[in-house]
Amino acid sequence: MIAILKTRILHWRKQGFSLICWLLLPLLATTIFITIADKWQEDTKIPVGLVVKDNSIMADTLTKAIEATPLIRVEKWSEDVALVKLEQHELDSVFVIEEGYQESIKDNSRNQLLTAYISDMSLAYTPVKEAIASYAQQDAGSSRAAHIVRQMIQHYNVERNWTWDEIVMTSNQIREDESLLHSSFSFHNQTVPVQEENSISLWNVWGIWSFFSLLTTFFLFDWVIKEKQSSIRIRLSFLKMSFKDYLLRNWIVYLILFMLFDFLNIGILVHYFDQSINIQQVLALISYRITISMAAFLFAQCFRVPFYYVVVVIPITILLSVIGGAFIPIEGLVRNMPWVIHLSPVHTFLEGKLVSSWLILLLVVLFIWYWRKEKVYA
Repeated sequence: MIAILKTRILHWRKQGFSLICWLLLPLLATTIFITIADKWQEDTKIPVGLVVKDNSIMADTLTKAIEATPLIRVEKWSEDVALVKLEQHELDSVFVIEEGYQESIKDNSRNQLLTAYISDMSLAYTPVKEAIASYAQQDAGSSRAAHIVRQMIQHYNVERNWTWDEIVMTSNQIREDESLLHSSFSFHNQTVPVQEENSISLWNVWGIWSFFSLLTTFFLFDWVIKEKQSSIRIRLSFLKMSFKDYLLRNWIVYLILFMLFDFLNIGILVHYFDQSINIQQVLALISYRITISMAAFLFAQCFRVPFYYVVVVIPITILLSVIGGAFIPIEGLVRNMPWVIHLSPVHTFLEGKLVSSWLILLLVVLFIWYWRKEKVYA
């Protein structure tokens, strides 16, 4: 095994730069892809005009809630300017917080709290309207609760007489502490930062990394095809080991090399994207690496020309990543067709599982390949 390692290192010395680039590709490509995608997502937020005519505390709170809404870019203008921009299609819609907003809420009046303006190009008006209306309904609900509490105080002659402001403030505090009417969007095994940010990433970091890792693995295993070329195989025939043992031991060397760089990639991604990772996920990573390395090793045995191998590998990699949930969630598809989880090793990795049907099947195929070759040499 030492001789195999020394021979492989001599080979790597001539291709050191390209080898390092391929091994770091999953890390670099994932970082660049998600950074650019998040930047594009930030630039494509829905432009919404906001006109604030009320200077009350509740109007200010509503304004901050609207500005903190993900996927919405709020632009505050006067009503005249906002309507001009709406006509010029620079804004998707315009919402006006009317004067006397807080007083209307206090009086349990829900009419004409907000005014909305749209154009014939307002494509996202409905979801934005529902989001903004939900914030106003929270204020109305808190006010309604305050009136009910005060009525109960008078009815039961309670000595402590809470003011409307105190009851509303307490109601809002309870809603925040208990996370009522609050949804947090995240992918499986992805932590949500403690501080709330005005953005939601639509991409799964580990899904994107698994795609590029799978692609890199297939590309680098073209060494199997090159080693099978007649000019090289003649020299290898003088080895004390069979050609099959030579390939298998080189596969182990590549597997160890991949794992070392996998831990490096994962460590940097965890720090850069603030991801969570535990021992279960580390073991799932090792299982995923063994699985895709075996797949690439055995698949390369079917080819004699590297060009054809690369041409076939690209669509296969994309297909395995898509049906494995690397790019888009497939939970709904899995609920209707549970057998889909067995079609790709990517899904097993993203779910944090250690054993997949792919791993078992490839181990059986590797054993058959090894046994048949052993029988030939016997």
